[in-house]
Amino acid sequence: MFASQVTKEIQIDNGTVRIRKLSARSLEKASEARQTSAALLTRSFGGEVLKALRDDSAVAEAQKAKVANRYGSYDRHTVLTQGIMSWSFAEKLEAGIEDLDEEAAETLSHAILDLSLPTPAAVEEATKNV
Repeated sequence: MFASQVTKEIQIDNGTVRIRKLSARSLEKASEARQTSAALLTRSFGGEVLKALRDDSAVAEAQKAKVANRYGSYDRHTVLTQGIMSWSFAEKLEAGIEDLDEEAAETLSHAILDLSLPTPAAVEEATKNV
């Protein structure tokens, strides 16, 4: 029931990172941040892209892609800052998160989301008859 009570240790490079399950509110914040970023990017493309997005088939494809891409629906920086509790590295946590390389950021954000979200099989089962 309480997300903050679910934690896990991840071994990465030569250290250990303690992550936690994100609360519903933290997931909402990460999703909202991702949507805001996508909206700003879409706005920069102009009218033709917006017209294409209004097409029903494009909307249906976008829904399928959203289900398939469980990681891309959430702002990675928000996931990392909300989901990393501590680590064994010398770098301070906040500054270290800003300095993570692509591979480490991806590995950790995926681990946090895997801990926080229902499994893909559970999502598929829940949406099968919708």
